[in-house]
Amino acid sequence: MIKSPFSSGDSSVSKDEKSNHYAFFLPAYDYSFFRKLKEGAQSASESMDCSITFHALDTDPLSFEMVPYSGIDGIGIYPYTKDQKTLDILADISKAGIPIIQIENEIIRNETTFFIGTNNFESGKAIGKLALKLEKRKLNVTLVYSDKNPGLMSEGNLIELGLISTLGDRKGKLQTEVTSLNPLDAERLTYDLMRQTPPIDVIVLTDPSDTHVSVQAIIDMNLVGTVHIIGFGEDDRIKEYINKGLVLGSIVRNPFRIGFSAVMALQEISNNGYTSAYVDTGISIITSDDLGDLTDD
Repeated sequence: MIKSPFSSGDSSVSKDEKSNHYAFFLPAYDYSFFRKLKEGAQSASESMDCSITFHALDTDPLSFEMVPYSGIDGIGIYPYTKDQKTLDILADISKAGIPIIQIENEIIRNETTFFIGTNNFESGKAIGKLALKLEKRKLNVTLVYSDKNPGLMSEGNLIELGLISTLGDRKGKLQTEVTSLNPLDAERLTYDLMRQTPPIDVIVLTDPSDTHVSVQAIIDMNLVGTVHIIGFGEDDRIKEYINKGLVLGSIVRNPFRIGFSAVMALQEISNNGYTSAYVDTGISIITSDDLGDLTDD
């Protein structure tokens, strides 16, 4: 039995000795995306000869700063900001020869860094395909990012490029907005958007909780069918909205697969010295046409 020298806080946990130890640095937010990502990473570690620990990137900075001196075999990180301090620490980790898996966002690139996650350009194209289901000749679209899902904002321009490339000459006005951590901020924003000229045809949400709130605001304003919602996520309420025609469709990432793939990549590096530099874990689009199949999976 050993105790990890890299455990955060004073509650280190004894574990069966493993050949490799990896650390994951994720935002402290207790969102379903990060919970499922952890589940995927834990599942992979149980089936492979490795141990993993999780650290809050924003509230446990010391553990992150100590990585170059820790003897850790590799890290996974969800880098949602591209500040200089984060870049400097990642550079030090790279110089120490420690492999870095960047999850969902790539902010540094060299021979020791690898990317696993969603292709945001493809996400933008998927949003565009959903919007094109509407019959209107020109589509005025508002793309709503959220502080509750910060990774998408860091590469938001790729989402917008994918959306624009798909809409083509049917693109009208495209604007972007941002909601805060306040769970009701999307309601305020939706009401504000409805006062704009020209009128908004499509509101695209990039966070599940914002999707719930915005849909309810559209219902309250009796604008169902006039303003269309493209949601984010696949919880039961969103599926119900799609089935009832309240949401045009929803973009779904696979955080479990992302977490599993990150551990698998770190193991490949430890065992073989290499892995794929870029792994796209893909997205799904839920619409009313295929909701039954997705519900059964």
